Amino acid sequence: MFDLYPNHTPALDALRAYVQDQRDGLLDAAELLGGPAGLRQALTAIDGLAQRDLPTARTLEACAGLLDLLKLEHVHDPSRIEAERFALIDPAWPIVEDICLLADGFQEVLEIYLDEPGQRPVQVAA
Repeated sequence: MFDLYPNHTPALDALRAYVQDQRDGLLDAAELLGGPAGLRQALTAIDGLAQRDLPTARTLEACAGLLDLLKLEHVHDPSRIEAERFALIDPAWPIVEDICLLADGFQEVLEIYLDEPGQRPVQVAA
């Protein structure tokens, strides 16, 4: 499948494969946690990674933003939509565990890719 990508590495292939495999879950989680803006950010990241070329700075920034959303980085800031949307989530819902797994998996493949020599530095929340 990734033979069509002229500029690929094993880490980029893994990132693309993870995002492709988890596409629906990432989109659902992004919309649940960030509303329409979260969904747009997830689509920007996913669509950007689907391109043949290396990910652009815009794509990597969208990936970092998506990771922040999944890792609940801004839920304590009342000026952000994430705080309002997070308050509506019941911690007992099964989606909560799914979001945690998505966040951990996405963070792992994204950090491995960003740690490759020559990749643009993008702040990724730890």
